[in-house]
Amino acid sequence: MADNISENPVHSVERALIILEALAGHPQGYGCTELGQMLRLHKSTVYRIVSTLQAYGFAEKDPQTERYKPGAQLIYLGLKTLKNLDFRKVAIPYMQELVEISRETVQLAVLDRGEVLFVERDHSPEAVTVNLGLRGGIHCTAEGKVLLSSLPQDEVMTLLKSQGMQRYTAKTITDPDQMLTQLEKVRSQGFAVSAEEMVEGVLSIASPVYNHSGNIIASLSITGPSTRLTLERIYRMVNVLKEACASISAQLGYPGDISGKILNK
Repeated sequence: MADNISENPVHSVERALIILEALAGHPQGYGCTELGQMLRLHKSTVYRIVSTLQAYGFAEKDPQTERYKPGAQLIYLGLKTLKNLDFRKVAIPYMQELVEISRETVQLAVLDRGEVLFVERDHSPEAVTVNLGLRGGIHCTAEGKVLLSSLPQDEVMTLLKSQGMQRYTAKTITDPDQMLTQLEKVRSQGFAVSAEEMVEGVLSIASPVYNHSGNIIASLSITGPSTRLTLERIYRMVNVLKEACASISAQLGYPGDISGKILNK
């Protein structure tokens, strides 16, 4: 078991972080016994760590189920970190403008541990919404395709293999070679489309945001239901979306023109 490792501060911090990750990924919470079995730690070790986390507000215990869940301090630090992301602050006004123009949900996403992580969104005044912090697949979202398009082919294949290409709908791309072909198209046209590939009845279009070094650091997207956001309408929104991404990138110090191709780093 993991407890065979000699106790030291580094191992204690590592175990605390592993437990926090486990709690964050399971809203129903875990008991000490479950955590111990899952993480291969002694129950006493788990109890000592979660008790410390609870004392500092990073975990809280449900008095009825005696399960531990993420605490308010963890949420606070997460939100505080998001607020300190400069590109997020720069993007918000443009996202609000895109919502006014499109009347659809606008999202800002980054690549995080092989997944798409939505770090900001501005909801449509109509219907479709996406919760802050929602993760998505890199192979079945417009945002994921944009983020993948900046990576070398070997890195793309490694990510696709490690994350898998789960089929969510009949339109999900599950063949790596087909994805590579689509990424070439994304690079050449400067945007990506997901037409009901992750959720039936939902379409989205995404374009890249660059930093001062010319690297893609995020993707900005417009998402809506297929009843409103048809493919025809999506393609009418391309230039507006690209202009917003160009303005955000310029404020972040990117000197180039992103209206054309996505650079293949």
